[in-house]
Amino acid sequence: MVERLIRGIGNFVLLVAFTLLLPLFCFAAWRWGSPDEIWLMKVLTSVLSPFSAVLWYIIASHALFRRRSSFVVQFSIFCLSAFGVWWVISTGRLTF
Repeated sequence: MVERLIRGIGNFVLLVAFTLLLPLFCFAAWRWGSPDEIWLMKVLTSVLSPFSAVLWYIIASHALFRRRSSFVVQFSIFCLSAFGVWWVISTGRLTF
């Protein structure tokens, strides 16, 4: 029971860390990666970039503005970044 709890917490922490470091990983893959790594990072960026944008907003609002971030602003950032990903894919700027 405790082992499953620890494993679940570890998986959650790794997912959040990967989501926060996604811009760095994308830059590294596009700069030095193989074609398979570039394709994988394009897919992961398409799926995880709205979540990454919201997490970075939460960090910035707590660290810079010294206030809690509102759910309405978080939702609008998520929707705008998801729309941005959809627009980039639909216009063909990010091809798979």
